[in-house]
Amino acid sequence: MVSLAVIELPLRTAEEKSEGPEVREKPAKTQNVSPSVSQRVSRARADDHLLELLEKDLKKAVEQTLKRRRLEFSRAVVQNARVRYFINYYSKNQREHFAKALARSGRYFPMIAKTLHEEGLPEEFAYLALIESEFSPQASSPAGAVGLWQFVPSTARKYGLKMDSWVDERRDPIKSTRAAAAHLKELHGYFGRWYLATAAYNGGQGAINRAMQSVGAKDFSALTEKANLSDETRNFVPRFVAAALIATDPKKYGFEDVIYETPLEYEEVEVHGYLQLATVAEIAGTDGESIKALNPALLRGHTPPGEDSFLVKVPAGHAQVFAQAYQRSRETHSTQMVTHEVQRGETIFSIARRYGQKVRSLMELNGLTDSRLRVGQKLMVILTGLRGTLR
Repeated sequence: MVSLAVIELPLRTAEEKSEGPEVREKPAKTQNVSPSVSQRVSRARADDHLLELLEKDLKKAVEQTLKRRRLEFSRAVVQNARVRYFINYYSKNQREHFAKALARSGRYFPMIAKTLHEEGLPEEFAYLALIESEFSPQASSPAGAVGLWQFVPSTARKYGLKMDSWVDERRDPIKSTRAAAAHLKELHGYFGRWYLATAAYNGGQGAINRAMQSVGAKDFSALTEKANLSDETRNFVPRFVAAALIATDPKKYGFEDVIYETPLEYEEVEVHGYLQLATVAEIAGTDGESIKALNPALLRGHTPPGEDSFLVKVPAGHAQVFAQAYQRSRETHSTQMVTHEVQRGETIFSIARRYGQKVRSLMELNGLTDSRLRVGQKLMVILTGLRGTLR
């Protein structure tokens, strides 16, 4: 099962950004002509018909037993003019970019589909993440939305994702997917309609709610006709349908030579205190790039200092090798973190020399972007006998 390509959509307003996951795409290259009143009304009625049909499809999928919980679009939804427009756009205008995103989808889709099933949602909701981030844990927007599901900080914290100078769990594919499923279910509980929950995931719960209240609308089609919503939000539902249709049957739409990335497979190992990912790779008998790719939530290339233990992902089949070698290393070497308070006349160079550290490693550990220090400033220093910890 596969995924989507870049969806070129405008960013939301600053007010909307605080309400939910952020979109990072650019404006779609559509004709810049203001529709007449009659055109807007006609389109709103067509959108209303699409949404009513889609709501039935979504509701039917959610009500299925776990093994059969799949979203099957009705013929009328598939043949909708707006859906067909975006299918054509992705398969022709954005063909090359879409194909690259489809290839990336192979890594994360199986995990996301399994998680959504466990949370009682059809796996096709995974295509919301594809629209938001192109399936990249490193994706970010100028407004500060991050990760596969493009959470802004306020929404991420609401669902228990940790964020500090060392770790950003919005970049953790597994944890952020659990949070996204919870967010979608909460949006559905609030609006009572799956298509409104889908639109609110993109536009923000507060933005959709305020727009509905401002025009007295009870459904999304009335918003399309009357409210001042962006084209991004108005088009999000047909874009979602178009992306899902292509991703579930790419050959039908001309994507015949896509080579999908290998699905995400890993094991978790427990480490104690500060440890560089390069050292994790060395102990586990693998390469550093694989360890970094499996641990995108670690922002500085090492585990957070000061924590008693931390779970690190290693490639499947490497956990036992790591555990045995790591235990031997801990028995013969010690690691200790100390705090140094900067005294008058000291520099980053003199402090590094005093503790036998490299300046670059010491600056990285303390998040320093330049070498200037102030009197009284406190620096963390790792004293270790484990080779490779500070390089």
